[in-house]
Amino acid sequence: MKTVLRNPLCLLMLVVAGFAQDTHAGYRSLRVDAGKVIGEIRSFQGLNGPPSPVMAGLPNLVEQYKELRINQVRTHDFMGPTEIDSKFVLGNGALTWLIPDDAQRAGVVKAGNARIIFPDWGADPEKPGSYNFASTDKVIAAIRASGAEVYYRIGRSWGANINPPDDFDKFASVVKHIAMHYNQGWANGFHYGIRYWEFWNEPEGFWSGTPEQFYSLYEKTARTLKSVDPTLKIGGDAKAFPSDDGGYREGFIDYCASHQLPLDFYSWHTYANGSGDAYDAVRLAKEIRGVLDRHGFPHAESILSEWNLSADFTESEKAELQGEHNAAYIGAVLSYLQDTSIDHAHFYRGDAAWMGLFDLDGKYFKTAYTFKAMGKMLDTPQRLPVQGTDTFGFAALAGRSADGSTVQILISNYAIPANYKPDLMPMPPELQKAAPPMADMSKVKFLPPRTDIFYRDNLGYNLTISNLPWGKAAFSIKRYRISRTQNLDLVEEGSGKDAALNLSNPLPTDTLELIILTRQ
Repeated sequence: MKTVLRNPLCLLMLVVAGFAQDTHAGYRSLRVDAGKVIGEIRSFQGLNGPPSPVMAGLPNLVEQYKELRINQVRTHDFMGPTEIDSKFVLGNGALTWLIPDDAQRAGVVKAGNARIIFPDWGADPEKPGSYNFASTDKVIAAIRASGAEVYYRIGRSWGANINPPDDFDKFASVVKHIAMHYNQGWANGFHYGIRYWEFWNEPEGFWSGTPEQFYSLYEKTARTLKSVDPTLKIGGDAKAFPSDDGGYREGFIDYCASHQLPLDFYSWHTYANGSGDAYDAVRLAKEIRGVLDRHGFPHAESILSEWNLSADFTESEKAELQGEHNAAYIGAVLSYLQDTSIDHAHFYRGDAAWMGLFDLDGKYFKTAYTFKAMGKMLDTPQRLPVQGTDTFGFAALAGRSADGSTVQILISNYAIPANYKPDLMPMPPELQKAAPPMADMSKVKFLPPRTDIFYRDNLGYNLTISNLPWGKAAFSIKRYRISRTQNLDLVEEGSGKDAALNLSNPLPTDTLELIILTRQ
């Protein structure tokens, strides 16, 4: 039944019996007990990318971020604003790879260099006049206007310089004054209460110095920030390859432990380029939690500050990143994150730039509709148990409202394509000569792909919801769907009058469904 039913006679005929359909072979049996609360649905609606335009020609997305219920925005790859000492060069190979159009890249270089916070390295960091806060003020204000919390990344954007700062003490002092500007009103500033301060991004590729230099700069920056406000949460290092031990995982964590440095959180990234597996983040979260616990930081938060199906920002990957396959992947991941030790997560990326959720007119891609559906789940925060899901991509999340008037279920059916091949995304040889040194991938340890993935009973669902909180009172039923042809469209509505509901429907791979039951 995929037709939207609005005729009152049709609705009357659908009372209970119309939705109590026969079960189907090859469908997944899902069971939800609406009378048992097992916790609270957690928001992982964080994004990289500002709601304000990061480049000329992009839309303002404050209202869209509100509608998606975005809870945090990480200030990474803002291409100038929020950054201390970034330098952008037109001929940088990495920047050319990201922005192939010469005119657009020239605009980013010009604007980026003009918008960094501390443009003159010879200036006095104690003087307000040494700072260029105007552009950063605007993007921070836009984040707050969207209702999201600012998660401040200290470091540089993709395609900027990767050398260590010339003066570590001055760098730390500048960061201190940035925190004072946004949290304590310094230099005609604000009292925003920005809590999270993440040191650097992916040092494997964004840092040309030694790990020991990295530790030293972190130490100076972290101690200086804590001197401003000891309640600030400071951590790092936004590791690109979290399964790869060594200098930027165990080495960094052990340095913090031995020098009694604050490490309020450890941040890391994952993209499914090598596996296509929606469960990778869960496995990595367990690994990272174990590393932190064993190395003296059992209370440090674990933050997934970048994630997506693919890290491939090139034109050839756009359809994949914007389409129903990635939408289903996102739905599965957001459901799986509920049962991890991850404290916050930031999808890369949210705006209308590369890998974003929106087009140049601010219209939603299918991936944005998944975030919209998960945002709606936050209206029913009392989490309900769901039986019958798996860890291979057939995921579901259920909740009810605090007043017991609404029950919602989000079902995601994602599968790794049969012809899947890892996407290693090599930089074009002609750009490598003008690019910063890249990590030697032959020496990187990756999460081993699972070998036990087996798809079964994923043609649809046989859903049973028992112990509805309103007893035998009448209720409405609405089903919304994201698929190749649908964008969270209403595909069916009806009504029921019983304490339980049985519902069966086909659910092809790369499809999501949001089911909403509301007491009438």
